[in-house]
Amino acid sequence: MDSSTAITRLAHAVPAGRQAAVLEATTAQLRKDLNAPQLVEPAVGDGAFEALRAAVRTVLEERVSGGALGQVLYRVDVPEGQYRRAMEAGGLHELAGAVVLRCLQKVLTRERAAGRG
Repeated sequence: MDSSTAITRLAHAVPAGRQAAVLEATTAQLRKDLNAPQLVEPAVGDGAFEALRAAVRTVLEERVSGGALGQVLYRVDVPEGQYRRAMEAGGLHELAGAVVLRCLQKVLTRERAAGRG
């Protein structure tokens, strides 16, 4: 399953009343893990997580050129095998999706642990 499909499935599993909070928390997690305070939170809606993916791709491109991609993957907790599969399947676009997906998973795990999910 590609990251777009996985992100869409997870995002649609979030109750409508929690979508804005989950999007905000996911953006905050991405800012922290990517050390990217400039990352802009997209508007809530069907394209929100794809907009995040596009923003994350830009950050990943910067990290690649700065030689810091490995550090990002460690902080986000993207396993090496998943990194390789993403790069083979769609390059940085697919990797950005994997990064967004992993941060969304972190947020939803915290939501469930707090009894909100």
